[in-house]
Amino acid sequence: MKVSVVIPSHNRSDALRLTLERLAKQHFDSKWEVIVVNNNSTDDTDEVVHSQSFPCELKLVHRYVPGAVAASRNAGAREATGDYLVFIDNDILVAPTFLQDHVHLLDSNPGCWIVGVVNPLPAQEKLPLGQYRRSLQPKAADLGVHETIGFSGAICSLPRADFTKLGGFDEGFIISSSEDQELALRARSELGVRVLVAPEIVGIHNDWAGWTFRDYCRRQRLYSQTDYYFWSKYGEKHPRIKLVQESLPINLKEDSLATTIRKIGKRILGMRPVQFLLISAASISERARLPRKVLWTTYKLALAGAIDKGLREGRDTFLAQKSDGMAA
Repeated sequence: MKVSVVIPSHNRSDALRLTLERLAKQHFDSKWEVIVVNNNSTDDTDEVVHSQSFPCELKLVHRYVPGAVAASRNAGAREATGDYLVFIDNDILVAPTFLQDHVHLLDSNPGCWIVGVVNPLPAQEKLPLGQYRRSLQPKAADLGVHETIGFSGAICSLPRADFTKLGGFDEGFIISSSEDQELALRARSELGVRVLVAPEIVGIHNDWAGWTFRDYCRRQRLYSQTDYYFWSKYGEKHPRIKLVQESLPINLKEDSLATTIRKIGKRILGMRPVQFLLISAASISERARLPRKVLWTTYKLALAGAIDKGLREGRDTFLAQKSDGMAA
């Protein structure tokens, strides 16, 4: 078996159906398999998987840890028999050359992992929010295949042997965020892996959070809830160390005046009434087609508050779990 594709899914059968339909159209001559991990879904995920017509074996695995994507990916990888693992999310739409491109790069770059590029739906990209998100992304296409410090489990590939040596994703990440970055960090330090980003490998993100700024803020808040756990393991090596530090309680003895002011500002921005006002202001600005500078400033302020709130929620959860563990 050359490739095993692992797709975790929880209550997104509508998106999963489209993902599988696109994946089934691969121009790929080697033997491959697809493993869908149904993580405690209450929708018709099983029926969607069973209804698919695939050119390879399509396996269905059940997992019962809602939200724990790291655990779901590990469950799928344990069922895999391929030389290479390819991970994609349940809402990623890929081209017919997707697997062919991954395997070509893995074969020609021993010791490397491959990560593709995720773009929004064309309709989302035309929205003001889509234009703002695009402005935050580096223009990878101008660089060709190149090494990156990033890594995304939404669209990546790696040798299964590497994954096994590392013990898979850290299942302490109970939300889908940072578990992929942490795995890549271990791969670099323990195995000397290099991660290459391939601009020609593009996945279209059939994204529930890409339509409204309110949903986008909610997702960024959720994503940020794992950062404190990541920081507790790696300290200064955390890729978002500054954001984590500024989410910590104010310490008048150690914090500089500038840091104290930033912390206070973010606490205010993360307050529910302020978040409501900022998100409402963004919506009004979008409809009124106010100058981009005004709208994007509103986006930035609201996102800063949402991220800080998520970081603090994650810290509180981590400390509570640690306290419960010590008490037990």
